[in-house]
Amino acid sequence: MLARERVTHWRSLLVLITLLSWPLTALAHQSSVVFLQISSEPSALLVTLRIANGDLYEALGLPSDRPPSRDEATRHKDRLASYVLSKISVENLGRLCPGQLHASELADRHEGFFVVETLRFECPRRLEDVRLAYNLFFDLDPRHQGLAQVDAGGRTQEHILRHGNRILTLAQPLGTVDYALDYLRLGVEHIFTGYDHLAFLVGLLLLAGGLWHQQSRRRALAYILRVVTAFTVAHSLTLVLSALRWVSLPSRWVEVAIALSIGYVAVENIVGVPVHRRGRLAFLFGLIHGLGFASVLRELGLPAKGLLASLLCFNLGVELGQLTVVLAVLPLLVGLARWHRYQTVVVRAGSGVLLVLSLLWFVGRAFDMQWPVLLR
Repeated sequence: MLARERVTHWRSLLVLITLLSWPLTALAHQSSVVFLQISSEPSALLVTLRIANGDLYEALGLPSDRPPSRDEATRHKDRLASYVLSKISVENLGRLCPGQLHASELADRHEGFFVVETLRFECPRRLEDVRLAYNLFFDLDPRHQGLAQVDAGGRTQEHILRHGNRILTLAQPLGTVDYALDYLRLGVEHIFTGYDHLAFLVGLLLLAGGLWHQQSRRRALAYILRVVTAFTVAHSLTLVLSALRWVSLPSRWVEVAIALSIGYVAVENIVGVPVHRRGRLAFLFGLIHGLGFASVLRELGLPAKGLLASLLCFNLGVELGQLTVVLAVLPLLVGLARWHRYQTVVVRAGSGVLLVLSLLWFVGRAFDMQWPVLLR
């Protein structure tokens, strides 16, 4: 009996020691904290993080849980950026905004340093309904917190990101004018990055230089006006009809047909074709290119508010970009047309390059080949 009482006393003493030491243990392993500064631009979100060096061992790939040195943090900054970008994501209107490292530096703190990382998330459209998902360090420390200061829409707010509250939502209502300017910009950007549309337009313009010098300026300008107007009217028509879902074709077929249209124009340039046919040709293929513009617009999404204005401004942006290309290319072609080998080198050889590009686009789109960005 006495031995049993002694065992009971020892057990009670061990439980008491454990309970008394528990707060000290908790204090020795404090939860990690990251400080965030979030600010918005018209179509981008900037996220600056201040991360204490004691929280960086896994992100930097260190073999043990220890604070890294400044030299280690500097040498492995690309790895840290990749790690952070894998844990933070931004969406606008349900569409992912790609992020990249914008700036990185070290800042002093008591008994160590901060790594200050600024990430830039560029969204295709103007910020309206933004969701920032924050998943940094929760897998290592469920008690981790992100203390965020948000500067957006002319207001400053604080927000705490926890294990059970990892989403930060930023709403920024836009008006009709905001949508119109946004889609005007998107239209201009699309024509400058739509290499297949530019290739088709250049293919049509190659004959203008020869007409300028071999016949007359009036004939050349009439040709340019005819083909550009026909192309514009046609793709504007199908852009509107398709964007409003009144006409719909599989986007893959449309992209394949666009590639073939470039090849057809290139072949006509090489073998020779009466210029009076080019207006009808530009209109026919313009209908197809308009469906391509519309597929891009559908991917970006159309707003419920200011729908018609946004759609028209996107088309206007496309036309402004197209006009800029014409005004830039035409003087160059007119200057080259004084060369006696213009028809052979510029028209035929240039069309040969367009033909090769069209074949690469056709194969890539028809058979889902992974080409570089330029050939997609």
